[in-house]
Parts: sequence; C-alpha cells; structure tokens
Amino acid sequence: MDFAITTDGICGAMTWDKAATIFNNIFLSLTITRGEFFAAPDFGLRNRGRMKNTERNALLVRDDCRQALQWLIDTGRATSIDVGVERDRIQDPNRLKVLVTAVQANGQAVTFETFKAVV
Repeated sequence: MDFAITTDGICGAMTWDKAATIFNNIFLSLTITRGEFFAAPDFGLRNRGRMKNTERNALLVRDDCRQALQWLIDTGRATSIDVGVERDRIQDPNRLKVLVTAVQANGQAVTFETFKAVV
C-alpha cells in the first residue's frame, strides 16, 4: 500500500505517486469492511450495522477503529495511534466524527478524519 491517496473528507482518489506517509494505510483500514479483503480477512473496520448515536456506541466505534489500525503498530509503521470520536446530537445527529492521529516510525504525525453513520 505504498501508493498515495488523497481525500476531501467524502471520497478518496488514488494516484500512482509514492506515498510519503501512512495516510493511505489509515484510509484503507477505516474504509474497507472487515472480511471484504480476500488476502486478509481480518483487515478493515468491523461492520456493526445500524447504530444509535449513544455514548456507548461512540466508544464501540472508537475501539473498532483502534483494532482496525493496530496492525500499523504491530508492523512498526506507527509508534502510536490516538482515536477520538465526537458526538453531535444537535447539528448532525446522524453521524459520529472519527479523528485519528498516528505517529509514524520516523516521528511524523499523520491526521485523518472521517464519519461513521448512525441513527
């Protein structure tokens, strides 16, 4: 996964440029559903179906994201990964905001932001 991915927060675009960060690894780990990648059935984010916007489910999403990204630490590509989940029940009650900050092996911090749909 050494090709570059760019995203505008809604969708991603791949280029054939060499990736300078682990952004693409984070992007793919959180957008591919666990079990859909034939070469590694344990790769990706767990699909929990429709979830309500509750504090408990926000914690489940946070833990699922940590699990999906753990391979980056296990393989030495990242030294630490912090995942935060924000609930907004007033402005947009139908999604959770997921904020990821990973520190690469070379010390460079990489941030990634995405949303998880909830009801």
